[in-house]
Amino acid sequence: MESKPTKFAIVAVVVITAVLSVSIFNESAPTAFGIEQVITDNNDVRYLHVKQFIAHQELPNEFWIKSDEQGRVAKARYYLPVTEDGVKLITWTPERTEIWFKTKRGFRIGKFKRAEEWMQSILEQCQPKLVMKKLLEEQKAGVVDVNTSKPQNKQEPATIIATYKSKAKKEIYYINQETDLITHIEFYSIENGQDTLISTTKFYDYNVPIDEKMFSLKDEVPKDIEAVNQLEQLIGIPQGGMTEKEAAAETVRQFFQAMIDKDYKKAGQIYSGISEEKMRELFEGKLNVTAIISIGAPMPSPQHGQHAFKVPCKLEVADTNGNKTAWEPYGPFTRSGDDEVHPDRWIIVGGV
Repeated sequence: MESKPTKFAIVAVVVITAVLSVSIFNESAPTAFGIEQVITDNNDVRYLHVKQFIAHQELPNEFWIKSDEQGRVAKARYYLPVTEDGVKLITWTPERTEIWFKTKRGFRIGKFKRAEEWMQSILEQCQPKLVMKKLLEEQKAGVVDVNTSKPQNKQEPATIIATYKSKAKKEIYYINQETDLITHIEFYSIENGQDTLISTTKFYDYNVPIDEKMFSLKDEVPKDIEAVNQLEQLIGIPQGGMTEKEAAAETVRQFFQAMIDKDYKKAGQIYSGISEEKMRELFEGKLNVTAIISIGAPMPSPQHGQHAFKVPCKLEVADTNGNKTAWEPYGPFTRSGDDEVHPDRWIIVGGV
């Protein structure tokens, strides 16, 4: 899918001189020289393929983005090899988001606003006019130092180096002098005067059309994986006036009470929203909870998400012969925020 980028209208020398506070070819120029032309030039990117290489992560994050005529993200697909839920493949449109949890073998359908904001940010990072507008504003505000370089050898990339004054970070933008496009960005942290590479974002396939089938997972997810459709149901329980820890504990209590009552519909609604039939398949005849002995104090579990907790508990369970014993599950783990339309809903995400 990688191909040589097509040429756009913005000229690299205009882009670079837009924030000139240093010398190019030993000639200085006012900071705002050419910025109006850069900002008003039409540099539409309708299709984009992106790879994000994270330090200490074996495989890159990968994104395919389609935008509309106004430069807003219209559709997106992205592959995340490392998340709190394992490997994910996601497609997004304003009306529908599909998430295939490859590691956990789950499939969720819902609406997720944060995905749009993230994809829009990636789309804008590749466009010189938008990058330069942002850097110029930050330079005028005194929050960033900008240095540029434009080698005479056209085979070498031009660079824009943005070093932040109040934040320990630096960004380096590389521009192909033949195509006038940003090819990649390096993101650094700065500690004790030393730069450490955090990630590299590389842009491919500018304006190479993306097959519409890429923006839906319906033909890719295995048939034996059940879809949890959050557009059609509310998952979990509401936090209401409870604190996060209280809500986490109450989520666990209600889940196991539903298991005691053999209410697999309610248990499934709390267990990430899976169906009553799937709950029966997973637990009926395998986990027979007869009583809740105790529920301990929830402990933060950041590896499961921003608002996630492990809730230690002790349960009474019975085997097929009716013999009862005490059992302490590995988790369970609970969190809120999976349903962005109803972010106060808490669910069980594993550890049972």
